[in-house]
Amino acid sequence: MTAPLPQDADGLRARTKLAKKWAYLLSSKTFIPMAGAELERQLLGFVERLCAGVVSEALAQRAGREVGDALVALNCTSAESLQVSVEIVSKGLLGMSSLAPPDKLRERVVDVIASLAAGFVDRIRASTLAQQEQLGRSLYKAMRQAQAELQASELRFELLEEHLSTGIATAGLDGRLVRSNGALARIVDRQPAEVTGMSLFDLVHPEDRTALRTDFAQLTEGGTASITQPRRLLRADGERAWVTLTLSPLRRIEGPAQVMVLAEDATDVNLLQGQLNHQALHDVLTRLPNRQYFTSRLEQALRTADPGTGVSVFHLDLDGFSRFTGGLGRAVGDHVLKIVAGRLQAVVAEENAMVARFGHDEFAILVENKQTTPDVVTMIRRINDVLSAPFHSDGNRVAVSATIGVVHRPPRDSTPAALLDSADLTLRRAKGNGRRQWELADRAQDGRDRRTFSLAATMPGAWENGEIQVLYRPVVRLSDRQVESAEVLLRWDHPKLGALPHEQCLALAEDTGLIVPLGTWALRVACEQARAWRRELRRDLPVRWALTPSQAADPDLLGVVREVLSDTGLPPSSLRLGAPAQALFGDRGEVADNLQYLAEDEVGVELEEFTAAPGDLVRLLDGLPVRAVRMTQSAAAEPDSAVARALAGVLEVVRDAGVGLTAAGVTTPEQARWWREVGADTASGPLFAPAGPPDAITR
Repeated sequence: MTAPLPQDADGLRARTKLAKKWAYLLSSKTFIPMAGAELERQLLGFVERLCAGVVSEALAQRAGREVGDALVALNCTSAESLQVSVEIVSKGLLGMSSLAPPDKLRERVVDVIASLAAGFVDRIRASTLAQQEQLGRSLYKAMRQAQAELQASELRFELLEEHLSTGIATAGLDGRLVRSNGALARIVDRQPAEVTGMSLFDLVHPEDRTALRTDFAQLTEGGTASITQPRRLLRADGERAWVTLTLSPLRRIEGPAQVMVLAEDATDVNLLQGQLNHQALHDVLTRLPNRQYFTSRLEQALRTADPGTGVSVFHLDLDGFSRFTGGLGRAVGDHVLKIVAGRLQAVVAEENAMVARFGHDEFAILVENKQTTPDVVTMIRRINDVLSAPFHSDGNRVAVSATIGVVHRPPRDSTPAALLDSADLTLRRAKGNGRRQWELADRAQDGRDRRTFSLAATMPGAWENGEIQVLYRPVVRLSDRQVESAEVLLRWDHPKLGALPHEQCLALAEDTGLIVPLGTWALRVACEQARAWRRELRRDLPVRWALTPSQAADPDLLGVVREVLSDTGLPPSSLRLGAPAQALFGDRGEVADNLQYLAEDEVGVELEEFTAAPGDLVRLLDGLPVRAVRMTQSAAAEPDSAVARALAGVLEVVRDAGVGLTAAGVTTPEQARWWREVGADTASGPLFAPAGPPDAITR
């Protein structure tokens, strides 16, 4: 039997959302041979079973073990798969408060997750034991086969000398062969009787004869036991045969000394080595040169290209390539890459150029420009015109486009590494403008991008080292200039660049994905400070944190806020969260859901970056759980302007709807007076006080 689950829409939506997020994270950690929709359906079933285990304590262990066992069956066998599953499922279940009483929820979730891990480990252990048993049987079979082959080889030992693939001959000190076996005749493609009596020097390539005579001289002097060198022999048709030639002196009691010659055919080895060298420098799928080969060619081109025309490097990224592999399958994706490779080669067929594949869906083109080489704009147009022509792939009619970064005629003293870095940075900027875009490299912008990327890369370490601080800016009532609440801001005290402001910190954290943990930390610090103010000042002083789009859409936001409030003991009404209007009014349903649940928990929800545009105004008045809107001074322009007069009428509608209004960035008394006249309740900005440590609010 299965415990009944809550059938409310919120519960089903939460389980579906958990299954989608679980599927996304699992797919990023391991290969699962299953379409995305099918994986989400499977995981939704797992979530339902786990929820049933939480609802019914008797089912907890069995449900967890079944799901752990089923995960291994889905090919989720790595430690990362288990870690991701434990983290996402435990958080998701803890956020479903309707599954169990509050005092039992955490304990039951722990039981279910522990059973899941146990089932996962048991299935892995069973699979490992089965594999070990199979391996043992294979080893035993191989050992028996080796013993049988050894016995057979001993029976054939006397016949091996004549049938060895290694050429064996005896030569006089003058190089003439007095005896040879069939293998040597096969290597030089001659009859055995023809080889005997020939001079070894006549069988060796002319370029190797002098070195071979030197080897013979060393042997006759008696100072060398044997000599092994790679040599080239001449076949009867004039082709070369690569061999490893070993010469050893053969001293006899009677008769003249002789030389034992061993010739091991290395022609196939040399061909294989050439193939391996080719594979090391080329992409296996498209057979285009890879990044290593491209870099070597670029280094040469920078030295040898015409100084008047120089070189051009085009770094391409196929737009939306994941739709081919994700929607039509990896085989179609591979076929698309081959088609793209061929078409790019066709575009530059008349140029001194190289097309390379850098990896996944990235390609590069190096053109050594001539007077007749098309300009960059023409080349870009040709590339995308050729790529956009539809073609058939596995029964589907598809087409592609590319976003391109271009480095045109760089200085000749540029290093290949610096040039490729510039091309990559330029491609990143082009991708930021949309699909089928292109951009020329700009040294100054490259430098700025590198500084930004450097800051983003070092930001986690700076946070760990305590360089990032939480500051507070007072929000005052316009009626009496008393502090009504405190805005929470970040500041990065960079050891070289000085203080980096809140907006830059958020942008860097948002770009790198650090914003969720960093925002959670800032929220916890702020709530602890608000609790301290309640004790010290004996009055409520709410704190306000402006969410970024990523935070506002985070499925764990509600659980994080509840946990922080619970841990700090701060009443929900003393926390205000600002949601960006762009995210709330967009298509991201998670934002609206998060804010609705937060408002139901009595957390103050405010709207950031409200523009008062007609569309935004309609959405605001359409039942959103917003206690106040926040506008910047720039939106109001000058207090006596036409824009300000028009805005005043719109704000009257907002005020009549019972939504509060707060102004940000107020710098002059005139601005403060205007905001008070149009109905603003509170304001912040340089006119009142800058952001500072906690005592900046209380002093």
